[in-house]
Amino acid sequence: MNIQPILPRTYAEDCESCTGPTSIDILRFQRTIRAITGRWKIEIVCMLVEGPMRFGALKRGLPGITQHMLTTQLKELAANGIVIRHAFPESPPRVDYELSQAGVDLIPTLRAMLAWSIKYDRFLESDAVSELATPASAIGMAE
Repeated sequence: MNIQPILPRTYAEDCESCTGPTSIDILRFQRTIRAITGRWKIEIVCMLVEGPMRFGALKRGLPGITQHMLTTQLKELAANGIVIRHAFPESPPRVDYELSQAGVDLIPTLRAMLAWSIKYDRFLESDAVSELATPASAIGMAE
C-alpha cells in the first residue's frame, strides 16, 4: 500500500464556499460519538451485524467482558436507539438483542471509520491494534 504524506488541505481548490459545522452540528457530532463510545459498544454492534443474538452468546463472543458491563453497555445502546431488546415471556426468561434501523444505518459510518483508520494507521496511536482478536472481516466490517 502506498502511504501518502499528510499535507495541509488547500480549501480554495477543494471548494470555494466550504464552511465548518455550526455549533449545533458540533453538539450533534458529540452526542453521536457518546452514543457509540464505550469499552464494548463497537464490539457489540459489530457482533449484532450478523443478526439477533442472545445475551449469553454476546457474553461468550466478548472474552473479558463482565455480565454487569455487558448489561450496562446493552442498556445504553438500547437507550440511544441503536439496539433493540426483545424479552420473551418464557421460563427461563429469554432475551434477544438486535440492531435497530439506526444501528443498521450506523454500519456504513463504521466502515468509513475503519477505512480512515487503515489509511492513516501510521499516524494513530496503535496500542489497541495488537489487542484485536477478531479481524474486521470476521465481524462483517471488511469490504
